Amino acid sequence: MPSSAPVQSARRRASTRTREFAFFLFLNLIGFTFFSLALDNSFWHGDDWNYLLQALRIGEHWHEIFSTRLHQAFQPIPNLIFFLEFKAFQVDAHAYYLFNIFVHSINAFLVYLLVRTMIKDRAIAVLSGLLFEFAVGNFGKSVMTVSGISDLIITTLTLTTMIYYIKNEIEERGALWKKNFVLCLIFFTLSMLSKTTSFSLLGLMLAFNLFYRQETGRRVFDRNFTMFAGIALLVMVVKLIGQREIPGADDLDFSLLSLARNLAAYLVRMVFPIHSSTLVSEAGPVVKFIYEFATAFRVVILLCIVSYSLFGFIFGNRVIRFFIAWTYIVVAPFCFYRFPKDWLDIRFLYLVSVSFQMILATGTVLAARLLYQRPWRRRLPLLVPLAFVSLSYFVLRQLDYNYEQKANSPQLDSVKAQFYEYYARRTATTETLPHR
Repeated sequence: MPSSAPVQSARRRASTRTREFAFFLFLNLIGFTFFSLALDNSFWHGDDWNYLLQALRIGEHWHEIFSTRLHQAFQPIPNLIFFLEFKAFQVDAHAYYLFNIFVHSINAFLVYLLVRTMIKDRAIAVLSGLLFEFAVGNFGKSVMTVSGISDLIITTLTLTTMIYYIKNEIEERGALWKKNFVLCLIFFTLSMLSKTTSFSLLGLMLAFNLFYRQETGRRVFDRNFTMFAGIALLVMVVKLIGQREIPGADDLDFSLLSLARNLAAYLVRMVFPIHSSTLVSEAGPVVKFIYEFATAFRVVILLCIVSYSLFGFIFGNRVIRFFIAWTYIVVAPFCFYRFPKDWLDIRFLYLVSVSFQMILATGTVLAARLLYQRPWRRRLPLLVPLAFVSLSYFVLRQLDYNYEQKANSPQLDSVKAQFYEYYARRTATTETLPHR
């Protein structure tokens, strides 16, 4: 009988697509359940109201989409998306949060696809996606901030770019103008039209080329990387010519001491987010007790992170090395800001935390498999990710309470008044004004 291999292969692909679609729906269900407490929040951050103002301006003058007034150096893609959100939702904050959660679920699924692309272990990939959905390591601040859509979108573009870059390098041997290369080029270009942290993509590509050079048989600085670097350089020059300055340049600090201090603090914050704030002062006695020893915890955690990084680079496989490098490459751009401006904002950890979740998932799954002959003990490793999920939910609840208070803060009155005045001029009548 003739072989039915092509038919079986098509069935396997269809079955895989069905399972992945079901997993994506499952991630959405988890996301909307986990973040449901934030859905009744209003616009609580000053940038939220500034984005609304900018959406009104874009409606009058399309070139406002290139504005850098929101402390970001040229991000037309997030500005366009927020403008489209405003056209659809107006000032219904509930809808903005729903959209944020949906994009966050897409990112969690992309984390799953990224890990699945690099390793064939479905269990590790699934757990990585779940941990990202539960906001482990970044604690959901980007999802719970309306203006956090800019963080969500650059993460979507970064993950998608890397998935197609890796696929092209491994499956197509770096061929030009194949499907994976074209898609990678499109998403890379779009990332250049978002936050300037998209330059981290070049570092991630370089790290992949370095650790996978034996498997791909290509040079570290190969033709494809040179092409992407040239595109990034060209876009940067165009940005500088158009802006004639670097937004936020006064806040930058390039000293090695500041870089080292900020890098250490961000890495620790990803694992141990408790710091001096209302998260502590208004939390329960257990949290206050833990905070009493916070300095000691931070020192121990930092030593563990540094030790694991060195050990992983020396003895780990190429996947572990790549994701360790991911952590340092992606967090580095945020470490050049002078204290206290933009100091340790956990929104910056949204993309960084991808590597932490993959490493945590790998350790959990492999430890459980080592104990496969111990029916109940093999479940003990699961307590570690469960502890981080619980910590994430605790932080989520505390942030939600704080944001509800900040939404009514007098400090937002001026920007609110400015928005409603502008909105009144646009609608030409106060009767159609949304409720304040």
